[in-house]
Amino acid sequence: MILPKKILFIDDDNLQTETRAQLLMDTRHHVVVVVDSFDEVKILYQEDKFDIVIIDFARDFGMKSLEYIDSIDPMQKMITISENEEYSESKGCDYCVKYHQRRRLKPPFPFPELVRLIENFEITSCKYRNSL
Repeated sequence: MILPKKILFIDDDNLQTETRAQLLMDTRHHVVVVVDSFDEVKILYQEDKFDIVIIDFARDFGMKSLEYIDSIDPMQKMITISENEEYSESKGCDYCVKYHQRRRLKPPFPFPELVRLIENFEITSCKYRNSL
């Protein structure tokens, strides 16, 4: 049995993000909080602990949020989403694997892939490691 996880979803508050969050809550019983500003990230991350953070670091507030979370807990389990070719860690994949717990998704990705990554985070490696 998969235990529900508390998830912080940092992305633009749009229909796609809201739909994914609602599906995670309705079908998998996870608790999902969607935030679309750096100020909200600072408030929520100070107040609460999250099992996983999902973040689109290419958004204007995304990289700032990622750096803020890293400054508090560099080993926070994190799923990064980005369409661009940029890595979330400037020092590269090996550094990210050694000092962070991040996995990456590149859109478009099917919803079941997100679910598998959330629910099997510990046993899943980043499939984009050194692929770019």
